[in-house]
Formats: sequence, structure tokens, C-alpha cells
Amino acid sequence: MFSPEKDLSRKIVETLGKDGMSISSLDKELAKMGIKDHRLVLTGYLRAMTDLGYLKMRDVPPAKIYVPAKRLPDSVYESVSKRCRTLSGVDTDEVILYSLYKLFKRPIFESELRNSGVMRPVGTRADEEAVSDTKKLLRKEGNIVPSDNAYIPSKDYPEEFGEILADIVLDCTDARHLVLTTKQTKLF
Repeated sequence: MFSPEKDLSRKIVETLGKDGMSISSLDKELAKMGIKDHRLVLTGYLRAMTDLGYLKMRDVPPAKIYVPAKRLPDSVYESVSKRCRTLSGVDTDEVILYSLYKLFKRPIFESELRNSGVMRPVGTRADEEAVSDTKKLLRKEGNIVPSDNAYIPSKDYPEEFGEILADIVLDCTDARHLVLTTKQTKLF
């Protein structure tokens, strides 16, 4: 789900810290941040994160203590930003905008660019009709709709986009070991 703020799983992991917390303690801390869900919802969310391996549960009667077990995967914004920042000879901020634009097939909001580490204006401001259609789509899908400006790329980077997408897919599927890293297979 698109959210200019951090998503719930990241807030949970940050709040738990390295020592962990009980469900009731975590619920109180999240309530201080303005996140108020029923405790059963939180319990189910913690159970799902445990099943996925992101949290470990320790049974300390009468409570269950949840502790972070491994790092959460990068968001799409972080993944694109990391890959783009490894490229040389191009304006990485422009490539980030282009990559997000190609992935989402819509204008990209300033808040999304900030989530990707772009802190300056890039691209061309999107026309009002495209922004309106984008906001309508996000609202329909139940996402938070940003109120900031949206942009489209002013240049094309198809080769860089292909590299970025391939890197993300290889990392997400742990398939980098299948890639041929050298061209020469025989001595002449």
C-alpha cells in the first residue's frame, strides 16, 4: 500500500527495538504514535510477521515477547534508489523518477521521490488531468493520496531501467548465483 509515511511493519520493528516487547506494551507505544487498532488485529499482524520470519516470539508467562529476527525487505522506493545510485554517468535522481514512472505507469509524487532519496526537483511537472487520474486510482485502491506535486520524467533511460529491474528481481528471488558473470568461457 502506498503511504508517504512508514508502513506498520516498519513502525513495529522500530518500536520493538532489539530487546522486544509484549503485545500490551507494543500496543501502548503504537497508540502514542496514533496507531490505534484492536489488540486482536495487532496480535494477528505480529503472528503474520513471525510466520514470515521477521519476528521471533518468546513465551515469558503470562506474556509473549516479540523481538525482531531479521531486517525487513526494502520498499520499492528504497530498492530503486539503491540500484540507481550504483549507476555512473547519469543523473541518478532522474533515473529514479524514470524507473518509478515506468514501474507504476503514472506520475510520481514528491513524497514518493523523497522516499527514494530525491530531495530536489526533477523531471517535468505532470498535467492536472494525469494527477487527477492518479489520485482517483490511489483513492479507489484504498491508498493514502498525497497532496503534493507530481512529476513525469523529462528524459528516457530504457537501458538503465532494464538493469535496475533485473537487479531488483535477482535480489528479491535470490537468483544472483544464476547470472553469468564473465563473458569468456574458453582460453584462446
